[in-house]
Amino acid sequence: MSSQNLFVTVDPDSVSIAPSLPAEVSQTLTALKTLIMAVNHNLQVAIGQIHNNTADLATANNSLQNHDGGITQMEGQVKALENIISALAGAPQGSGSGSGSGSRRPKLNLPEKFDGSNKDKAVSFRVAVSHYLRVSYPQASVEEQIAFIISCLEGKAHEWLEPYLEEDVVNNHPVAWLHSINGFWLQFNARWNVQNKTENYRAKFKTLKQTKSVQDYYKDFQTYSQNLGYNDISLRDFFYDGLSLKIKEMLMAQDYDHNASNVSLENLADKALKIDQRLEQFQAQHKGQTNSSGSKSGTTLSTGALGNVTRDKLTVGDKVYMIGPDGKARKGTISKIGKNAKGMSIPTVKWNDGTVVESSFKSLKKDSHPVDPSPVQPKSSNSGPSPMDLDSAGKGKKPIVCSTCGGKGHYASQCPSNTYSGYEAHLSENELENGDL
Repeated sequence: MSSQNLFVTVDPDSVSIAPSLPAEVSQTLTALKTLIMAVNHNLQVAIGQIHNNTADLATANNSLQNHDGGITQMEGQVKALENIISALAGAPQGSGSGSGSGSRRPKLNLPEKFDGSNKDKAVSFRVAVSHYLRVSYPQASVEEQIAFIISCLEGKAHEWLEPYLEEDVVNNHPVAWLHSINGFWLQFNARWNVQNKTENYRAKFKTLKQTKSVQDYYKDFQTYSQNLGYNDISLRDFFYDGLSLKIKEMLMAQDYDHNASNVSLENLADKALKIDQRLEQFQAQHKGQTNSSGSKSGTTLSTGALGNVTRDKLTVGDKVYMIGPDGKARKGTISKIGKNAKGMSIPTVKWNDGTVVESSFKSLKKDSHPVDPSPVQPKSSNSGPSPMDLDSAGKGKKPIVCSTCGGKGHYASQCPSNTYSGYEAHLSENELENGDL
């Protein structure tokens, strides 16, 4: 064996074949020598490819190092540009994007004035004024702060202060709470805060319903639910009860269970807000288009899919059809509409062949050319069993027929249709797509 190209090859001639060996052994040794030669060749090819890959990796590594150097240089240029911008803006160099001690204070709008006509705005007024003074004039004295607050009062709210101001300023008889921030707000709250605020909020909370956007409803809900003592689950249920019917329909169409243990008030509110925003976008995109869903035979726009897809609205008594696996239409009449375990509407169809089957709205279409069902011939009492009853007749048993739905194989007390009550179905496209009812 010899060493070459960093690997050891096997010399095929090292396998000697004596003439005296049997023919089978000679053939096996010859095949072994051929195999050794093939292995040596494959190793040489593989090692050559490895050398080529090593060269490619070295080239890629050099390119990567060059890129790293370019990125480092670019970062230095960006930093220098930031320093130039900071210098032009008057901020100290090296401060980056943060605001330094020499940066200008943000200019805020003046708080809205309070006239005392709506006591519900008293808390908002105090918050707005206090925040404005803290940000814009943090070094202002107590006298300056109270003077600013008084300047933001008008109407009845300012008239309330006039006797005290006259006593303090004109008559020079100091009024203590006009020279104390805490004392001023204490008097302000006693005069302008809503009395029995919690009970007033409780009454409003119990009658709160969504009449505008979900955003407005959620804002009022958070305001009125403060300090009422309800836990998150109760608040979540109250919030759902107050949602508009449209939002509830969309939640049901998306199979969203608001009663799930992992759904909080915040989760439900976020979901309702997203639905409301999408509905607003949909209405804006289709502004001016009419919706003919008012008539029984009309169509409804699919708000769940937010598209121009239409579907017939079906109810009890409608003639319907479905396309079977054989491509033929099967016709019948909706005899009942109930609810399944998920609370979704599910129709029961009496087909023209006499069978009654629970179906799904997704598979049904309104029949514009209905056909009366074929009459069922009465069975003569002396004609013997019908072909359908041959099995049971042969066994000496009568077929079990349900007196409720007319189906065979179960009694009326076990009829599946007993678990459903009649409801008229008003389904959106989204409900149909989110589950086979």
